[in-house]
Amino acid sequence: MRRRFRYVAVIAPLLILLAVYLSFSITPLYESTATIMLEPSSVNKDVVTSTVISYSNDQIEIVQGKVMTNEILKELVKQYDPYPGSPLTTHQKALQILQDTTLERVDPVTLKPLQESNAFSLHYRNPDPERAAEVTSRLAQLFLTYNQRSRQMAAQSAAVFLRKQAEGINKQVAHVDDQLKVFKAQHGDALPEDVQRNQAAIDRDTHELENLQQEILRSQEKESLLSVQLSQTSPNMITQAGDLTDLATVRAQLAEAQQRYTPDHPEVKRLQRALKLLSDQQGQVAAGGIVKNANNPQYLTTASQLTSARAELAGLRGQEQRLKNEIAQYEQLLSKAPGVEREYTDIMRARTSLQNVYQQLQDKLQKAEMAQSFETEEGGERFLLLRAPFAPRLPVYPNRIGLILLGVVLGLALSGVAVAIAESGDSNIRNVDDFPQLPGVQVLASIPNIANTGDRRRRRVALMSWVTAYCVAIFFVVGVVLSALK
Repeated sequence: MRRRFRYVAVIAPLLILLAVYLSFSITPLYESTATIMLEPSSVNKDVVTSTVISYSNDQIEIVQGKVMTNEILKELVKQYDPYPGSPLTTHQKALQILQDTTLERVDPVTLKPLQESNAFSLHYRNPDPERAAEVTSRLAQLFLTYNQRSRQMAAQSAAVFLRKQAEGINKQVAHVDDQLKVFKAQHGDALPEDVQRNQAAIDRDTHELENLQQEILRSQEKESLLSVQLSQTSPNMITQAGDLTDLATVRAQLAEAQQRYTPDHPEVKRLQRALKLLSDQQGQVAAGGIVKNANNPQYLTTASQLTSARAELAGLRGQEQRLKNEIAQYEQLLSKAPGVEREYTDIMRARTSLQNVYQQLQDKLQKAEMAQSFETEEGGERFLLLRAPFAPRLPVYPNRIGLILLGVVLGLALSGVAVAIAESGDSNIRNVDDFPQLPGVQVLASIPNIANTGDRRRRRVALMSWVTAYCVAIFFVVGVVLSALK
Protein backbone atom coordinates (compact mmCIF):
# COMPACT_ATOMS: atom_id res chain seq x y z
CA MET A 1 0.00 0.00 0.00
CA ARG A 2 2.94 2.29 0.65
CA ARG A 3 4.45 1.63 -2.79
CA ARG A 4 0.98 1.87 -4.52
CA PHE A 5 -0.26 4.82 -2.47
CA ARG A 6 -0.85 6.83 -5.61
CA TYR A 7 -3.60 4.45 -6.76
CA VAL A 8 -5.34 4.73 -3.43
CA ALA A 9 -4.81 8.51 -3.24
CA VAL A 10 -6.21 9.01 -6.72
CA ILE A 11 -9.03 6.49 -7.16
CA ALA A 12 -10.71 6.37 -3.74
CA PRO A 13 -10.92 10.14 -3.06
CA LEU A 14 -11.88 10.81 -6.64
CA LEU A 15 -14.83 8.42 -6.55
CA ILE A 16 -15.91 9.59 -3.10
CA LEU A 17 -15.80 13.25 -4.11
CA LEU A 18 -17.56 12.37 -7.37
CA ALA A 19 -20.28 10.53 -5.45
CA VAL A 20 -20.71 13.51 -3.08
CA TYR A 21 -20.78 15.89 -6.01
CA LEU A 22 -23.34 13.83 -7.91
CA SER A 23 -25.53 13.31 -4.84
CA PHE A 24 -25.79 17.07 -4.31
CA SER A 25 -25.50 18.33 -7.89
CA ILE A 26 -28.31 16.18 -9.34
CA THR A 27 -31.60 18.07 -9.14
CA PRO A 28 -33.33 16.63 -6.07
CA LEU A 29 -36.93 15.52 -5.99
CA TYR A 30 -38.92 15.90 -2.79
CA GLU A 31 -41.86 13.60 -2.24
CA SER A 32 -44.90 14.72 -0.27
CA THR A 33 -47.55 12.20 0.75
CA ALA A 34 -51.23 12.47 1.63
CA THR A 35 -53.15 9.47 2.95
CA ILE A 36 -56.87 9.20 2.22
CA MET A 37 -59.37 6.59 3.36
CA LEU A 38 -62.67 5.63 1.76
CA GLU A 39 -64.97 5.79 4.79
CA PRO A 40 -68.30 3.96 4.54
CA SER A 41 -71.55 5.60 5.62
CA SER A 42 -72.24 5.59 9.34
CA VAL A 43 -76.01 5.52 8.75
CA ASN A 44 -77.77 2.19 8.37
CA LYS A 45 -79.09 1.48 4.87
CA ASP A 46 -82.51 0.65 6.36
CA VAL A 47 -82.77 4.23 7.63
CA VAL A 48 -81.64 6.12 4.50
CA THR A 49 -81.13 4.39 1.17
CA SER A 50 -78.61 6.07 -1.10
CA THR A 51 -79.33 6.31 -4.83
CA VAL A 52 -75.58 6.29 -5.65
CA ILE A 53 -74.05 2.97 -6.60
CA SER A 54 -70.87 2.24 -4.65
CA TYR A 55 -68.07 0.13 -6.08
CA SER A 56 -66.19 -0.45 -2.84
CA ASN A 57 -63.28 -2.40 -4.28
CA ASP A 58 -62.79 -0.24 -7.38
CA GLN A 59 -63.94 3.13 -6.03
CA ILE A 60 -60.37 4.41 -5.49
CA GLU A 61 -59.25 3.50 -9.01
CA ILE A 62 -62.45 4.89 -10.52
CA VAL A 63 -62.04 8.23 -8.76
CA GLN A 64 -58.34 8.29 -9.66
CA GLY A 65 -59.18 7.81 -13.33
CA LYS A 66 -61.70 10.66 -13.20
CA VAL A 67 -59.60 13.07 -11.13
CA MET A 68 -56.17 12.55 -12.70
CA THR A 69 -57.22 13.74 -16.13
CA ASN A 70 -55.42 16.21 -18.32
CA GLU A 71 -58.23 18.78 -18.20
CA ILE A 72 -58.46 18.82 -14.40
CA LEU A 73 -54.67 18.92 -14.01
CA LYS A 74 -54.46 21.80 -16.49
CA GLU A 75 -56.86 23.76 -14.30
CA LEU A 76 -54.64 22.96 -11.31
CA VAL A 77 -51.58 24.24 -13.20
CA LYS A 78 -53.42 27.46 -14.06
CA GLN A 79 -54.32 28.00 -10.41
CA TYR A 80 -50.91 27.02 -8.98
CA ASP A 81 -47.82 26.50 -11.15
CA PRO A 82 -45.80 23.54 -9.77
CA TYR A 83 -42.89 24.18 -12.14
CA PRO A 84 -42.24 27.94 -12.21
CA GLY A 85 -39.59 29.04 -14.65
CA SER A 86 -39.92 25.84 -16.67
CA PRO A 87 -40.27 26.16 -20.48
CA LEU A 88 -42.99 23.50 -20.44
CA THR A 89 -46.47 24.39 -21.65
CA THR A 90 -49.56 24.01 -19.49
CA HIS A 91 -50.40 20.73 -21.18
CA GLN A 92 -46.87 19.42 -20.65
CA LYS A 93 -46.89 20.51 -17.01
CA ALA A 94 -50.16 18.64 -16.50
CA LEU A 95 -48.58 15.53 -18.01
CA GLN A 96 -45.53 16.03 -15.79
CA ILE A 97 -47.75 16.13 -12.70
CA LEU A 98 -49.33 12.88 -13.86
CA GLN A 99 -45.89 11.31 -14.25
CA ASP A 100 -44.67 12.56 -10.86
CA THR A 101 -47.74 11.26 -9.01
CA THR A 102 -48.14 7.72 -7.76
CA LEU A 103 -50.90 6.06 -5.76
CA GLU A 104 -50.68 2.94 -3.62
CA ARG A 105 -53.06 1.22 -1.25
CA VAL A 106 -51.92 1.25 2.36
CA ASP A 107 -53.12 0.01 5.69
CA PRO A 108 -55.21 2.78 7.31
CA VAL A 109 -53.52 2.21 10.68
CA THR A 110 -49.87 1.43 9.95
CA LEU A 111 -49.81 3.22 6.58
CA LYS A 112 -47.79 0.33 5.17
CA PRO A 113 -48.52 -0.93 1.64
CA LEU A 114 -51.46 -3.32 1.59
CA GLN A 115 -52.99 -4.72 -1.58
CA GLU A 116 -56.58 -4.99 -0.31
CA SER A 117 -57.37 -1.82 1.60
CA ASN A 118 -59.87 1.03 1.61
CA ALA A 119 -57.06 3.58 2.18
CA PHE A 120 -54.41 4.85 -0.19
CA SER A 121 -51.41 7.15 -0.16
CA LEU A 122 -50.97 9.84 -2.79
CA HIS A 123 -47.29 10.57 -3.53
CA TYR A 124 -46.12 13.56 -5.55
CA ARG A 125 -42.53 14.54 -6.37
CA ASN A 126 -41.25 18.02 -7.08
CA PRO A 127 -37.83 19.75 -6.91
CA ASP A 128 -39.29 22.22 -4.41
CA PRO A 129 -40.45 20.66 -1.11
CA GLU A 130 -42.93 23.47 -0.45
CA ARG A 131 -44.47 23.11 -3.90
CA ALA A 132 -44.49 19.33 -3.50
CA ALA A 133 -46.56 19.71 -0.32
CA GLU A 134 -48.88 22.30 -1.89
CA VAL A 135 -49.52 20.28 -5.05
CA THR A 136 -50.08 17.13 -2.99
CA SER A 137 -52.57 19.00 -0.83
CA ARG A 138 -54.43 20.24 -3.91
CA LEU A 139 -54.47 16.79 -5.46
CA ALA A 140 -55.80 15.31 -2.22
CA GLN A 141 -58.47 18.01 -2.13
CA LEU A 142 -59.43 17.08 -5.69
CA PHE A 143 -59.98 13.50 -4.57
CA LEU A 144 -62.03 14.61 -1.56
CA THR A 145 -64.22 17.13 -3.39
CA TYR A 146 -64.62 15.19 -6.61
CA ASN A 147 -65.91 12.07 -4.91
CA GLN A 148 -68.40 14.04 -2.83
CA ARG A 149 -69.41 16.24 -5.75
CA SER A 150 -69.87 13.25 -8.05
CA ARG A 151 -72.04 11.50 -5.46
CA GLN A 152 -74.11 14.63 -4.97
CA MET A 153 -74.52 15.02 -8.74
CA ALA A 154 -75.48 11.36 -9.09
CA ALA A 155 -78.08 11.69 -6.32
CA GLN A 156 -79.36 14.93 -7.87
CA SER A 157 -79.55 13.33 -11.31
CA ALA A 158 -81.61 10.47 -9.89
CA ALA A 159 -84.01 12.93 -8.24
CA VAL A 160 -84.27 15.03 -11.41
CA PHE A 161 -84.93 11.94 -13.53
CA LEU A 162 -87.67 10.69 -11.21
CA ARG A 163 -89.18 14.19 -11.04
CA LYS A 164 -89.34 14.41 -14.84
CA GLN A 165 -90.86 10.94 -15.02
CA ALA A 166 -93.46 11.89 -12.41
CA GLU A 167 -94.30 15.07 -14.32
CA GLY A 168 -94.69 13.07 -17.53
CA ILE A 169 -97.01 10.55 -15.83
CA ASN A 170 -98.95 13.43 -14.26
CA LYS A 171 -99.49 14.93 -17.71
CA GLN A 172 -100.72 11.57 -18.96
CA VAL A 173 -103.13 11.36 -16.01
CA ALA A 174 -104.39 14.86 -16.84
CA HIS A 175 -104.84 13.80 -20.48
CA VAL A 176 -106.82 10.74 -19.40
CA ASP A 177 -108.91 12.96 -17.09
CA ASP A 178 -109.71 15.18 -20.07
CA GLN A 179 -110.70 12.11 -22.05
CA LEU A 180 -112.87 10.97 -19.15
CA LYS A 181 -114.51 14.40 -18.96
CA VAL A 182 -115.28 14.36 -22.70
CA PHE A 183 -116.52 10.78 -22.43
CA LYS A 184 -118.90 11.68 -19.60
CA ALA A 185 -120.13 14.70 -21.53
CA GLN A 186 -120.82 12.53 -24.59
CA HIS A 187 -122.56 9.66 -22.83
CA GLY A 188 -124.26 11.61 -20.06
CA ASP A 189 -126.13 9.33 -17.71
CA ALA A 190 -125.22 6.09 -19.51
CA LEU A 191 -122.16 5.57 -17.35
CA PRO A 192 -121.80 2.37 -15.30
CA GLU A 193 -122.31 4.18 -12.01
CA ASP A 194 -125.66 5.47 -13.34
CA VAL A 195 -127.12 2.04 -14.25
CA GLN A 196 -128.74 1.42 -10.88
CA ARG A 197 -130.01 4.97 -10.73
CA ASN A 198 -131.48 4.66 -14.24
CA GLN A 199 -133.10 1.33 -13.42
CA ALA A 200 -134.56 2.78 -10.23
CA ALA A 201 -135.86 5.75 -12.23
CA ILE A 202 -137.51 3.37 -14.73
CA ASP A 203 -139.18 1.46 -11.92
CA ARG A 204 -140.36 4.67 -10.31
CA ASP A 205 -141.67 6.15 -13.57
CA THR A 206 -143.35 2.85 -14.48
CA HIS A 207 -145.17 2.83 -11.17
CA GLU A 208 -146.20 6.46 -11.60
CA LEU A 209 -147.34 5.70 -15.17
CA GLU A 210 -149.57 2.88 -14.00
CA ASN A 211 -151.19 5.11 -11.40
CA LEU A 212 -151.50 7.91 -13.94
CA GLN A 213 -153.16 5.64 -16.50
CA GLN A 214 -155.76 4.66 -13.93
CA GLU A 215 -156.43 8.35 -13.31
CA ILE A 216 -156.67 8.91 -17.06
CA LEU A 217 -159.27 6.16 -17.33
CA ARG A 218 -161.30 7.77 -14.57
CA SER A 219 -160.95 11.17 -16.23
CA GLN A 220 -162.04 9.73 -19.59
CA GLU A 221 -165.13 8.20 -18.01
CA LYS A 222 -165.93 11.50 -16.33
CA GLU A 223 -165.40 13.43 -19.60
CA SER A 224 -167.60 10.99 -21.54
CA LEU A 225 -170.34 11.26 -18.94
CA LEU A 226 -170.24 15.07 -18.96
CA SER A 227 -170.21 15.11 -22.78
CA VAL A 228 -173.37 13.00 -22.92
CA GLN A 229 -174.98 15.14 -20.25
CA LEU A 230 -174.04 18.33 -22.12
CA SER A 231 -175.42 17.01 -25.39
CA GLN A 232 -178.74 16.38 -23.71
CA THR A 233 -178.94 19.87 -22.22
CA SER A 234 -180.15 22.88 -24.25
CA PRO A 235 -177.81 25.86 -24.13
CA ASN A 236 -180.79 28.32 -24.00
CA MET A 237 -183.77 28.59 -21.82
CA ILE A 238 -186.28 28.87 -24.74
CA THR A 239 -185.42 25.47 -26.04
CA GLN A 240 -185.01 23.88 -22.74
CA ALA A 241 -188.51 22.33 -22.55
CA GLY A 242 -190.44 20.36 -25.06
CA ASP A 243 -189.14 18.89 -28.26
CA LEU A 244 -187.58 22.07 -29.64
CA THR A 245 -184.06 20.94 -29.03
CA ASP A 246 -183.23 19.36 -32.35
CA LEU A 247 -182.78 21.50 -35.51
CA ALA A 248 -184.15 18.87 -37.92
CA THR A 249 -187.19 18.23 -35.74
CA VAL A 250 -187.95 21.95 -35.54
CA ARG A 251 -187.67 22.28 -39.31
CA ALA A 252 -190.04 19.39 -39.87
CA GLN A 253 -192.53 20.76 -37.40
CA LEU A 254 -192.29 24.25 -39.01
CA ALA A 255 -192.96 22.85 -42.47
CA GLU A 256 -195.96 20.93 -41.24
CA ALA A 257 -197.25 24.01 -39.36
CA GLN A 258 -196.86 26.27 -42.44
CA GLN A 259 -199.00 23.84 -44.42
CA ARG A 260 -201.67 23.74 -41.82
CA TYR A 261 -201.64 27.36 -40.61
CA THR A 262 -201.21 30.82 -41.93
CA PRO A 263 -197.89 32.64 -41.52
CA ASP A 264 -199.31 34.72 -38.68
CA HIS A 265 -200.38 31.74 -36.71
CA PRO A 266 -198.74 31.66 -33.25
CA GLU A 267 -197.52 28.10 -33.70
CA VAL A 268 -195.79 29.04 -36.94
CA LYS A 269 -194.11 32.01 -35.32
CA ARG A 270 -193.04 29.96 -32.29
CA LEU A 271 -191.44 27.36 -34.49
CA GLN A 272 -189.77 30.06 -36.59
CA ARG A 273 -188.27 31.60 -33.46
CA ALA A 274 -187.08 28.20 -32.24
CA LEU A 275 -185.57 27.42 -35.67
CA LYS A 276 -183.78 30.76 -35.74
CA LEU A 277 -182.42 30.28 -32.20
CA LEU A 278 -181.21 26.76 -32.95
CA SER A 279 -179.59 27.95 -36.19
CA ASP A 280 -177.78 30.73 -34.31
CA GLN A 281 -176.63 28.28 -31.64
CA GLN A 282 -175.42 25.89 -34.34
CA GLY A 283 -173.06 28.60 -35.65
CA GLN A 284 -171.81 29.48 -32.15
CA VAL A 285 -170.60 26.02 -31.18
CA ALA A 286 -167.00 26.27 -29.84
CA ALA A 287 -164.26 23.66 -29.90
CA GLY A 288 -165.38 20.62 -27.97
CA GLY A 289 -169.06 21.04 -28.89
CA ILE A 290 -169.84 23.75 -26.32
CA VAL A 291 -172.01 26.68 -27.35
CA LYS A 292 -170.39 30.00 -26.73
CA ASN A 293 -173.40 32.22 -25.92
CA ALA A 294 -175.39 29.70 -23.95
CA ASN A 295 -177.66 31.14 -21.25
CA ASN A 296 -178.88 27.98 -19.65
CA PRO A 297 -177.28 27.77 -16.14
CA GLN A 298 -177.44 23.99 -16.16
CA TYR A 299 -175.77 23.91 -19.56
CA LEU A 300 -173.10 26.34 -18.43
CA THR A 301 -172.38 24.31 -15.29
CA THR A 302 -172.08 21.09 -17.26
CA ALA A 303 -169.91 22.82 -19.89
CA SER A 304 -167.62 24.19 -17.19
CA GLN A 305 -167.29 20.75 -15.60
CA LEU A 306 -166.63 19.23 -19.03
CA THR A 307 -163.94 21.83 -19.75
CA SER A 308 -162.26 21.15 -16.41
CA ALA A 309 -162.45 17.42 -17.01
CA ARG A 310 -160.97 17.81 -20.46
CA ALA A 311 -158.15 20.06 -19.11
CA GLU A 312 -157.45 17.57 -16.36
CA LEU A 313 -157.44 14.74 -18.90
CA ALA A 314 -155.05 16.70 -21.15
CA GLY A 315 -152.71 17.32 -18.20
CA LEU A 316 -152.78 13.67 -17.26
CA ARG A 317 -152.07 12.64 -20.85
CA GLY A 318 -149.17 15.13 -20.91
CA GLN A 319 -147.77 13.60 -17.77
CA GLU A 320 -148.29 10.17 -19.29
CA GLN A 321 -146.34 11.15 -22.39
CA ARG A 322 -143.59 12.69 -20.26
CA LEU A 323 -143.25 9.52 -18.21
CA LYS A 324 -143.21 7.41 -21.37
CA ASN A 325 -140.48 9.62 -22.80
CA GLU A 326 -138.45 9.41 -19.61
CA ILE A 327 -138.82 5.62 -19.51
CA ALA A 328 -137.76 5.40 -23.15
CA GLN A 329 -134.82 7.64 -22.45
CA TYR A 330 -133.74 5.60 -19.45
CA GLU A 331 -134.18 2.37 -21.42
CA GLN A 332 -132.04 3.81 -24.18
CA LEU A 333 -129.36 4.69 -21.61
CA LEU A 334 -129.52 1.15 -20.23
CA SER A 335 -129.18 -0.29 -23.72
CA LYS A 336 -126.08 1.84 -24.28
CA ALA A 337 -124.61 0.95 -20.88
CA PRO A 338 -122.72 -2.26 -21.88
CA GLY A 339 -120.76 -0.57 -24.68
CA VAL A 340 -120.22 2.54 -22.61
CA GLU A 341 -119.10 0.42 -19.68
CA ARG A 342 -116.39 -1.25 -21.79
CA GLU A 343 -114.97 2.09 -22.94
CA TYR A 344 -115.36 3.56 -19.47
CA THR A 345 -113.61 0.56 -17.92
CA ASP A 346 -110.70 0.91 -20.37
CA ILE A 347 -110.30 4.59 -19.54
CA MET A 348 -110.55 4.00 -15.78
CA ARG A 349 -108.11 1.07 -16.01
CA ALA A 350 -105.60 3.27 -17.83
CA ARG A 351 -106.13 6.04 -15.28
CA THR A 352 -105.70 3.65 -12.35
CA SER A 353 -102.54 2.20 -13.87
CA LEU A 354 -101.10 5.68 -14.42
CA GLN A 355 -102.02 6.70 -10.88
CA ASN A 356 -100.27 3.61 -9.49
CA VAL A 357 -97.16 4.37 -11.54
CA TYR A 358 -97.32 8.02 -10.46
CA GLN A 359 -97.63 7.03 -6.80
CA GLN A 360 -94.67 4.66 -7.13
CA LEU A 361 -92.63 7.42 -8.76
CA GLN A 362 -93.63 9.82 -5.99
CA ASP A 363 -92.47 7.31 -3.37
CA LYS A 364 -89.17 6.81 -5.21
CA LEU A 365 -88.83 10.57 -5.69
CA GLN A 366 -89.28 11.14 -1.98
CA LYS A 367 -86.54 8.60 -1.24
CA ALA A 368 -84.32 10.13 -3.94
CA GLU A 369 -84.76 13.62 -2.49
CA MET A 370 -83.95 12.27 0.96
CA ALA A 371 -80.87 10.55 -0.49
CA GLN A 372 -79.89 13.80 -2.22
CA SER A 373 -80.10 15.67 1.07
CA PHE A 374 -78.22 12.82 2.71
CA GLU A 375 -75.38 13.05 0.16
CA THR A 376 -75.33 16.87 0.33
CA GLU A 377 -74.75 16.68 4.06
CA GLU A 378 -71.93 14.15 3.43
CA GLY A 379 -73.72 11.36 5.23
CA GLY A 380 -72.90 8.71 2.62
CA GLU A 381 -69.69 7.01 1.60
CA ARG A 382 -66.89 9.59 1.43
CA PHE A 383 -63.14 10.10 1.27
CA LEU A 384 -61.50 11.09 4.55
CA LEU A 385 -58.03 12.65 4.83
CA LEU A 386 -56.06 10.52 7.30
CA ARG A 387 -52.72 12.29 6.98
CA ALA A 388 -52.24 15.75 5.53
CA PRO A 389 -49.20 16.35 3.29
CA PHE A 390 -46.22 18.30 4.61
CA ALA A 391 -42.99 19.69 3.15
CA PRO A 392 -40.29 16.96 3.31
CA ARG A 393 -36.84 17.79 4.71
CA LEU A 394 -34.84 15.26 2.68
CA PRO A 395 -35.20 14.49 -1.02
CA VAL A 396 -36.43 11.11 -2.11
CA TYR A 397 -34.17 11.33 -5.19
CA PRO A 398 -31.27 11.02 -5.36
CA ASN A 399 -30.52 8.86 -2.33
CA ARG A 400 -27.56 10.95 -1.14
CA ILE A 401 -26.40 8.71 1.68
CA GLY A 402 -26.68 5.63 -0.49
CA LEU A 403 -24.86 7.32 -3.35
CA ILE A 404 -22.02 8.51 -1.06
CA LEU A 405 -21.70 5.07 0.50
CA LEU A 406 -21.65 3.61 -2.98
CA GLY A 407 -18.82 6.01 -3.90
CA VAL A 408 -16.84 4.99 -0.80
CA VAL A 409 -17.30 1.29 -1.49
CA LEU A 410 -16.48 1.65 -5.19
CA GLY A 411 -13.45 3.87 -4.43
CA LEU A 412 -11.95 1.43 -1.96
CA ALA A 413 -12.78 -1.55 -4.12
CA LEU A 414 -11.33 -0.05 -7.28
CA SER A 415 -8.25 1.12 -5.35
CA GLY A 416 -7.68 -2.37 -4.04
CA VAL A 417 -8.18 -3.85 -7.50
CA ALA A 418 -5.76 -1.36 -9.03
CA VAL A 419 -3.12 -2.09 -6.36
CA ALA A 420 -3.56 -5.80 -6.83
CA ILE A 421 -3.21 -5.54 -10.60
CA ALA A 422 -0.16 -3.30 -10.31
CA GLU A 423 1.51 -5.63 -7.81
CA SER A 424 0.77 -8.73 -9.78
CA GLY A 425 2.39 -7.28 -12.92
CA ASP A 426 5.48 -5.84 -11.13
CA SER A 427 8.69 -7.93 -11.51
CA ASN A 428 11.10 -5.51 -9.78
CA ILE A 429 13.24 -6.71 -6.79
CA ARG A 430 13.07 -4.27 -3.91
CA ASN A 431 14.28 -6.32 -0.94
CA VAL A 432 15.87 -9.61 -0.05
CA ASP A 433 12.57 -11.34 0.11
CA ASP A 434 11.89 -10.43 -3.54
CA PHE A 435 15.25 -11.95 -4.68
CA PRO A 436 14.85 -15.35 -6.25
CA GLN A 437 16.55 -18.22 -4.49
CA LEU A 438 19.29 -19.52 -6.78
CA PRO A 439 21.20 -22.69 -5.89
CA GLY A 440 24.69 -21.95 -4.58
CA VAL A 441 24.10 -18.18 -4.58
CA GLN A 442 23.76 -16.23 -1.36
CA VAL A 443 22.89 -12.54 -0.75
CA LEU A 444 25.78 -10.69 0.82
CA ALA A 445 24.07 -7.30 1.50
CA SER A 446 21.27 -4.89 0.33
CA ILE A 447 21.71 -1.18 -0.33
CA PRO A 448 18.63 0.86 0.75
CA ASN A 449 17.15 3.74 -1.27
CA ILE A 450 18.87 6.87 -0.03
CA ALA A 451 16.87 10.05 -0.74
CA ASN A 452 18.94 13.14 -1.45
CA THR A 453 17.90 16.79 -1.26
CA GLY A 454 16.37 16.76 -4.77
CA ASP A 455 14.35 13.70 -4.00
CA ARG A 456 12.98 15.23 -0.86
CA ARG A 457 12.21 18.48 -2.70
CA ARG A 458 10.35 16.62 -5.47
CA ARG A 459 8.48 14.63 -2.85
CA ARG A 460 7.41 17.80 -1.05
CA VAL A 461 6.27 19.42 -4.35
CA ALA A 462 4.26 16.35 -5.27
CA LEU A 463 2.67 16.22 -1.82
CA MET A 464 1.77 19.91 -1.98
CA SER A 465 0.33 19.41 -5.44
CA TRP A 466 -1.85 16.53 -4.22
CA VAL A 467 -2.94 18.51 -1.17
CA THR A 468 -3.73 21.56 -3.29
CA ALA A 469 -5.70 19.50 -5.81
CA TYR A 470 -7.68 17.78 -3.09
CA CYS A 471 -8.32 21.07 -1.30
CA VAL A 472 -9.66 22.61 -4.51
CA ALA A 473 -11.79 19.57 -5.18
CA ILE A 474 -13.07 19.47 -1.62
CA PHE A 475 -13.78 23.18 -1.67
CA PHE A 476 -15.73 22.82 -4.91
CA VAL A 477 -17.71 19.86 -3.63
CA VAL A 478 -18.43 21.61 -0.31
CA GLY A 479 -19.68 24.60 -2.29
CA VAL A 480 -22.01 22.36 -4.25
CA VAL A 481 -23.22 20.71 -1.04
CA LEU A 482 -23.86 24.03 0.70
CA SER A 483 -25.69 25.43 -2.29
CA ALA A 484 -27.81 22.29 -2.47
CA LEU A 485 -28.68 22.45 1.23
CA LYS A 486 -29.86 26.08 1.12
